[in-house]
Amino acid sequence: MQYYVEEQARPLREAFEEIVMPWPDVTTRAMFGCPAYLADERLFAFLVTEGVVITQVRKRDRETLAETFELEPFQAGERTIERWVLVKLSDPAMLGRIMPYVRKSYQQMLSPL
Repeated sequence: MQYYVEEQARPLREAFEEIVMPWPDVTTRAMFGCPAYLADERLFAFLVTEGVVITQVRKRDRETLAETFELEPFQAGERTIERWVLVKLSDPAMLGRIMPYVRKSYQQMLSPL
């Protein structure tokens, strides 16, 4: 299964990277065939063709996000990862509205284990 198609998602990737790459300790690499973003080598988000997967979202924040965006748990092949939420974005201009949640996920990855 292909999760990410650069030709379709390039505007989203470029907008996302413009925001997150200046954050301290952010690195990127491919995971699941997708651009993935790590803080202190711990995954906080990655992109798929139809949106952004945020790896650390509290229940209360999921409910708030669901008021505006279509959400679903990330499906890795046959395995569902409930904690990782896929926020579907039809327009990269909507990215700014989810960035506070991406930032929370990033900050959680920087916190001591």
